[in-house]
Amino acid sequence: MKVDALSVADLDPAVALHLEVLDMEFLSRFGPRFMRAYYRAWESSTGALALGAFEGDQLAGVLLGATDPAAHVRAMVRAHGARLALHMLGAALTHPALARDLVTTRALRYARGLGRLVATRLRRATPTAPSTGGPRVGEITHVLVDSRYQGRGVGRALIDAAIDASRAANVDELVLVTPPDLAARHFYDALGWTAEGSMTSRSGEAFLRYRYRLG
Repeated sequence: MKVDALSVADLDPAVALHLEVLDMEFLSRFGPRFMRAYYRAWESSTGALALGAFEGDQLAGVLLGATDPAAHVRAMVRAHGARLALHMLGAALTHPALARDLVTTRALRYARGLGRLVATRLRRATPTAPSTGGPRVGEITHVLVDSRYQGRGVGRALIDAAIDASRAANVDELVLVTPPDLAARHFYDALGWTAEGSMTSRSGEAFLRYRYRLG
């Protein structure tokens, strides 16, 4: 098995895996076209961790994250925000329940983000450089493993590769959140991550928060 950066050629199988493993996730509800645009935006933006684990030519697992989350989100919104918004709007218009959840849980936050983007462009401002006063904290947002490859070390290989890439980017700590099922807790505990309690997303999903210090 090898772990490598996701390429454009890997996006369709990565999206298919995401929709299979996380079909209940809020973003997955916007469908394959949105998710492909989302993955393209993610892997092409500054500071991305977008990794695939491969058995031969088969994609066995995917990891998404960022070595500088704030800069990564800014880059995604600047380059891909309008396209992602159009995909979301198209899906919401044909799925009333999805539209209701979007307005209830995320509309205000997304509107503020787009407003900041427009203001920055109008001022022709340069994005503020990240602060160097505290530890540099990266994050892992998704770790997905094809059910056919469970138990073969795919998740561990992806996490190890993300840690190596983060060290190379001078990141001091990594954080992640995961659903609070027993298997996930045992997995991250065994890899040396520290549990930091629970949290609830804006759409009501429960998660556990973990931290890993790279120093």
